[in-house]
Amino acid sequence: MPEFRPCRAIGLAAAFAAAAVGAAWQIATRAGAATDLGPLDLALLRYGVPAMALAPLLWRAGAWPSAAPRALLVPIFLGGGLPFGLVAMAGAGLAPVAHMGALLPGTMPLFTALLACAVLGERIGRQRAIGFAIVAAGVAAIVGPALALGGDGACRGDLLFLAASALWAIFSVAYRRSGLGAWHVSALLAVASFVCVLPLWLIGGGGLLSAPWRDVALQFAAQGICAGLFGTWTYALAIRHLGAGRAALSGALVPALSAVGGFVLLGESPGASTIAGIVLTMLGIALALR
Repeated sequence: MPEFRPCRAIGLAAAFAAAAVGAAWQIATRAGAATDLGPLDLALLRYGVPAMALAPLLWRAGAWPSAAPRALLVPIFLGGGLPFGLVAMAGAGLAPVAHMGALLPGTMPLFTALLACAVLGERIGRQRAIGFAIVAAGVAAIVGPALALGGDGACRGDLLFLAASALWAIFSVAYRRSGLGAWHVSALLAVASFVCVLPLWLIGGGGLLSAPWRDVALQFAAQGICAGLFGTWTYALAIRHLGAGRAALSGALVPALSAVGGFVLLGESPGASTIAGIVLTMLGIALALR
């Protein structure tokens, strides 16, 4: 097997692609929450389509290579598979897409850095600490108004986004240590998640069968093809070539893309505090991970 050599150009291209896919997935998930499709319906499309497409690859490559530590299997699945997807999709039904775009990628580098510090022994320098402090200020600007209302659905959605961000950070650090290829981990997560979500959908889903075909077709393309096939792969490819921390820099683009997309496509106008939070989050990520 040839020796793997990281390529900065490939990593940057994959990171930008991951940002675009992430924003598109967030907008589509928010749009799906306004239809008859529930989180289980969206998750079935999100993981079912890539599972069918990538199952032959997983069959040839094997479920888990012998050289990779088996202890990493659980955190990779929790952070990159069905648990992450369900938590994020549940939050999308409660909070605007601008919140999702800022909180998910905005706090993920912070959680990733803390985990890398604890697990991989990486150090958080002064510049990164200042950047993360700015990110925290941006999060406070976004979540603060929802908290002030007390019991508002947006507040619960924001908390779910933060939980999903922490799960994705767990995946980022665990995947970096696994040595798995980008397509391999994409196939593994898709098949394992589909096996888990199918019985849950049979028990508590059903909106997929009664929803308008246009809604189903949109989510099939956004969840199954765009996010399912290419989302995890592009981000995993960025991690392989740039490292977990630098790959997370792609998250600086997502808040603006999601906010603009939410305004143009969904008619969601972010308030002044949300806009300020988005700007602070983007600046904080760029400074922390420059």
